[in-house]
Amino acid sequence: MRTAARPAGVATLIAALVCAGPASAQTPQTPPPAATSPSQATQAPPPEQAPPTALSADHLARIRKGLTHESAIKLEDGRMMIYVEVIGKWPTFAEIAKGYDLMNGPTGGGNPMSHNEFLSMVTPREMYGSGGITAPEVLTMALVNYFGQKYISKGLKEISETRDQKKIEQIRARIDAELAALKKGGQ
Repeated sequence: MRTAARPAGVATLIAALVCAGPASAQTPQTPPPAATSPSQATQAPPPEQAPPTALSADHLARIRKGLTHESAIKLEDGRMMIYVEVIGKWPTFAEIAKGYDLMNGPTGGGNPMSHNEFLSMVTPREMYGSGGITAPEVLTMALVNYFGQKYISKGLKEISETRDQKKIEQIRARIDAELAALKKGGQ
């Protein structure tokens, strides 16, 4: 019987706290004193307050000095703008390149390979050759491609300007004949 009474007591306590929360916002009330029993005495002790931190005179002087400055956060057009001042010396190139011999070649340990060495390492060997295609064949393919595109665009332009169906058929036949002549000449 005692185990059944404990959850009911806890539920009653929680209900009282929940109901007292909104009411306390309207009228100042003090919470009812909790009945002490051996079961409630074993619950967690009340939270301890943190001891106040003592600030030294230096800290207080720094805070006062900071309060005298203009705020770094400004609202402009409803947007928060933060301004920061960086106090420092910009390094020179000589300071950055300190210890490197830039006149006599690559630096020691910092540059293990040149660009060409890297490319030769990552490029497959199959990419070095032309794949059996000679220079005259490349020129022939380029010329066939150029003239083929030129004839097709010329024919399409004539088709778009022409409304007669018979003339359109003649233009298409002429395009096909020119492409066939290109294919025969390329072989």
